[in-house]
Order: sequence, then structure tokens, then C-alpha cells
Amino acid sequence: MATKTNSVVPLALVGFVPTISVLFTLGYNDDDFTSQIFFFTCKIWLLLAPAYWYLSVEKNSPSWSFPTRDGIVVGGISGIIMSIIIIVIWILFGDTLETGSMISNLESTGLTEFRVYLAGIIYWIFLNSLLEEYVFRWFVTIKSIELLGSEARAIILSAILFTLHHAIALHYFGFVWWQIAMACFGLLSASAIWSWLYVRYRSVWVCWFSHAICDVAVFGLGYLIIFG
Repeated sequence: MATKTNSVVPLALVGFVPTISVLFTLGYNDDDFTSQIFFFTCKIWLLLAPAYWYLSVEKNSPSWSFPTRDGIVVGGISGIIMSIIIIVIWILFGDTLETGSMISNLESTGLTEFRVYLAGIIYWIFLNSLLEEYVFRWFVTIKSIELLGSEARAIILSAILFTLHHAIALHYFGFVWWQIAMACFGLLSASAIWSWLYVRYRSVWVCWFSHAICDVAVFGLGYLIIFG
């Protein structure tokens, strides 16, 4: 019971922060400067809170969880397969997207300028995706296992929390309900695979490698939408 209780607090402090960040920055605030400050504050919180809980509250030792060769291979294969699926879905349904409104919504972020978009690609692939794996695949998944007593249920909970803020972001960027539903199915599936990879190999780097490959495909398609 004590372990379960000790898992609820860190899950609450970390698991819903990305959703709160998206709601504030995209839904309830018209001040770009305030939105950016809140956005980066949430990112810093997501970086520091799990580390503080792990090192200071639970008194654990630091670990880099370096991947095995087998883990890297499986992570790479999973990323390539999911990227192929992403591209096929784009080929089948890309024409249904309202790209004009999407580009209009992105103009305020500066991402419609090539240099800014390139910087964004580097950030999302090498920093943001790694942060998401650190938060959702390591911290949230482990705390969910402690809370629920089941790896399978923990993987599902982690996938739901990961998908939630992405679904809200897609809504604000103009996706219609069936496109959001389709994307959420893909996000849930990918997140579950990445959480399974973490449970299997106990290395965030394995999950990140798979995630980064998928992001290359996603931002490649984004380039086609904006600049193609």
C-alpha cells in the first residue's frame, strides 16, 4: 500500500504536465511571450521533477541505462516499421488534411521559416523525443507498474497519458475528429511499443532511437506540407 501511495504523487506531478502545457499554450493564452515562458517552465519541470524524485526522495543512484546491441537493433527495426506505416497513412489520407489552416496556425511559431523549422527538427528529434522517453517510458511507466502491479496495465496507462496531450494539440491545429482518432490509435500503439521496449531492455536510449526514427518521418512529411 505504501508503494502504491508513493507512486500516485509522482505520477500526478509529472504525468499530466504535458497536457496542462498544451492546454495553456494553445487553448487559453493569447500572449506568445507568456506561452513560451510557461512552455519552457513545463519542460524544465519534466526534466528535473523525475530526477529529484528518483535521486532525492527515493535515494537511488544515478544510472545512464546504456543500451545493449540487441536493444538498439530492435529499437531501430521498430522505428523503421512504424515510419513506413506513417508514410503509407500519409499517402492514403494526406489529401484530407486542411493544410492551409495548419500552416496558418504555425505562422505565429515561426516554423514556416526554413531555418526555424530546421532548428525545430533538431530540437524535437534530439531533445524533445529524448525528454518524452525519459518521462513517459522511464518514470511514468515505472511508477505505473508500482501503482498497478502489472507491466501490461502500466504500459496502457503510460500510453494513454502520452497520447492525451498530443490529441489535444492535434485538435488545436485543426484536425477533424476522425483524423484525431486515427492519429490517437497510432500514438497509443507507438507509445505502448516504446514502453514495452523500456520494460524489456530497461534503457531509455532504445526507446529514444525508435522514437527518433519516427520523428524523422513525421517532420519529413511536415516539411512537405509547409514547404512542398
